[in-house]
Amino acid sequence: MKITHGVDEYFHKNFILTEDGLKEFSKTLENAAQRFPAPAEVLYTVLTSDFRYFETARIEDVLHDPDAQEKGILQLSMEADFVEDLPRIEGDVIHKGTRDNWNIRLMFSLRRRGFWDAAQDKITLKVTSEERKWAYDYIDRFEEQIYKLQPGNRTPVMLLWLFVIPLFLLIYAYLTQHGQNPTWLEGAISRYTYYAITLFSTLMALGGMAVSIFKFNPQGMRILFGPMSGFLWGVGMEEYELFEKFRHSVLWVIGIIFLAIVFASAAIAI
Repeated sequence: MKITHGVDEYFHKNFILTEDGLKEFSKTLENAAQRFPAPAEVLYTVLTSDFRYFETARIEDVLHDPDAQEKGILQLSMEADFVEDLPRIEGDVIHKGTRDNWNIRLMFSLRRRGFWDAAQDKITLKVTSEERKWAYDYIDRFEEQIYKLQPGNRTPVMLLWLFVIPLFLLIYAYLTQHGQNPTWLEGAISRYTYYAITLFSTLMALGGMAVSIFKFNPQGMRILFGPMSGFLWGVGMEEYELFEKFRHSVLWVIGIIFLAIVFASAAIAI
């Protein structure tokens, strides 16, 4: 057995794969297939949101097949491999036409997450070759393209941290009463308003802390603030555009709530 070289690595990251991005990866994969020591081909496998899949050798099918256009894509696999030869008989020995010592596989996977699941999406790269330079050359090319993939849009985490301001004002207003029951806590409406504003500000500040310090960004937070991964063609593009509109709406609502809470907390503190 000849020595082989390659890589088998995973990239846990948010990604946006557009038509142009897919074609760029496909072009590199096609170039690699042409440099195999025997006839090779590129195959694409698309797993849709109903967990059915189709396989094709044409990138046009990946982009324009009805399943790819009308259903969300969960996983896209791109693989360069030898064209399988028919079994042949040499003497009394049957030789199967498969070879595993040259191969490139690139896979993009979207995870289906629960509300509190913070697992990231995944990109898989596997390269195998008998030629060290060939393998390392394409590993570098694909890694560069993967690192260049743009993440989904995200609302700035600073928006969550801003709620520390009204939280500080509310705590300051309470502590400066020197243990006395403040007048603005005597009425039921004002008391519950104070508690609601304090709780909301605390939750928002904790959310900013979770994302910035502990890198905890569950699916519920992603839905509200991003980022979301996606394959941006067909229904995938429509879903991503709807998510972006929703994210912008949430941004405006949270911004308005922040201003109202700041003015309310400032009035209480004064």
